[in-house]
Amino acid sequence: MQNIKNIGIIALNTFRESVRNKVLYNIVFLAIALAFFSILLGEWSVFDRAHVIKSTTLSIMSISGLLISVFVGISLVQKEIQGRTVLTLLSKPISRAVFIVGKYLGLLGVIGVHLALLTVVYYVILALTGSNPTLSLLNAVYLIFWEMAIVVAVALLFSTFSSPVLSALFTIGIYMAGRLSNELMEQVNFVRRVGEIEGGQGVVLEKVASVIHAVFPGLYRFDISAYVVHNVALPTHYIFWNSLYALGYIGVFLAIASWWFSRRDFV
Repeated sequence: MQNIKNIGIIALNTFRESVRNKVLYNIVFLAIALAFFSILLGEWSVFDRAHVIKSTTLSIMSISGLLISVFVGISLVQKEIQGRTVLTLLSKPISRAVFIVGKYLGLLGVIGVHLALLTVVYYVILALTGSNPTLSLLNAVYLIFWEMAIVVAVALLFSTFSSPVLSALFTIGIYMAGRLSNELMEQVNFVRRVGEIEGGQGVVLEKVASVIHAVFPGLYRFDISAYVVHNVALPTHYIFWNSLYALGYIGVFLAIASWWFSRRDFV
């Protein structure tokens, strides 16, 4: 019970510290500006305006969440470590796992508020442009939240043992690999079927693609903008199973982060 209380205190303090970060406001204002800019993109595009606005805004939500995870999340943890303020916290009867989980939940709270704000902006834009603001769009926002929950866990993991620059690069790399792993697998299989690559080279490429697809979190699973924008029904229990999928990866990343952080000597 005490651990839960300590996690709540650390999470609340992390959230408060995050909302005082000027970088956070720059990212939020940029995301809102780009969301409104999507109206112009819809006007200029040869495609349906509503489809362009919906898909563009959903992409902005995902990318802005990534930027917050990288530039706000990593800097917060690193600042505590480099400023030695982490020693004050750890000198109290608080385990390092509690510290990591509390930090994670605080950062996740920031992401949640950010997505909630963009969702309001999203529906305002859709209403102003007459772009059919249906409730089904919330399914896409919900899965973006889980995608960002994984990214925050990744950022927190790397920040426990690496420098801010390397942590940012690693996090962005995991994000890109997770987004493109399924497409990479499909492209390798297609190229092998049409005979563009043969023999040992094809086997190596297929194994590399298989490892990336199996090991890295499949963030492509959380991008359902094509389904939502075109009003296509999702597979049965799609949201439920992918929520569990996200929780599994989050648990693994936080467990590794806690284990690694517990081995560090800050004295």
